Amino acid sequence: MQSDLPLLILADMPQDFALTELTLSKEAPAVIDLAPAQIQNLDRVSAITSGMTFDLVRCSSDEVAENLAVPGLQHIFCEPPQKPLSGIAIAPAEHISAAKSDGTINRALLDLARHVGHAIKASSIIWRPAQLHIGFDYFVGAIDHYIAGGPFPVLAQIAISETPDGKMQTSGLSYFAGQEICISAPADYAANDVAKRLVRIAHEIATNGKVEEETVINGFTAGERLSIVPDESGQIVEIAITAHGPR
Repeated sequence: MQSDLPLLILADMPQDFALTELTLSKEAPAVIDLAPAQIQNLDRVSAITSGMTFDLVRCSSDEVAENLAVPGLQHIFCEPPQKPLSGIAIAPAEHISAAKSDGTINRALLDLARHVGHAIKASSIIWRPAQLHIGFDYFVGAIDHYIAGGPFPVLAQIAISETPDGKMQTSGLSYFAGQEICISAPADYAANDVAKRLVRIAHEIATNGKVEEETVINGFTAGERLSIVPDESGQIVEIAITAHGPR
């Protein structure tokens, strides 16, 4: 399966299902448009929405199984499928792929995925940049507000995990900002409190871009400070939480 296909929608579809059979609801702001060169390949079509073109690619059950077998895949409000499923992958077309992290393009991609998923009665999706396997109903709930102009859906597009030395890190933030976060906190901080801070920082970076310079800023509570240090490559930013006084 192509590495440049970030979103994979899983469903129980007939083996002979062709993308030309895909029928979106009347509410879907997309038109399925077959380019002449693609008519001979019914496993790939173009979808145009709000002037942006996205590629839709039919994926076999073997390709879906390969994605489900990726080490470290997190299952969010879903379980690994108990039977083979096939899928439809979606990606920004070549002419907009360089701007894939742009909020307008990301919203359009997720909105298209929502409508395609409803059309094929999807059970779940895989967001490949973060290795997240997400139940479709949860996915739709997580992105609805964002599509309507709300905040970036961190928990649907960025994975959070704990490192062996007790820190927390992101995976998938680099898709949007070219950078991941690794955060540490005092021992008396609950993991949930650290995760909440990480989500807020990830939202900031995904929305406004990577951290370029070392800095120290106020934290999220009185007396809390955040020491922010990007590594030499700029691909990782280390954040250390320090606190003085009550939290």
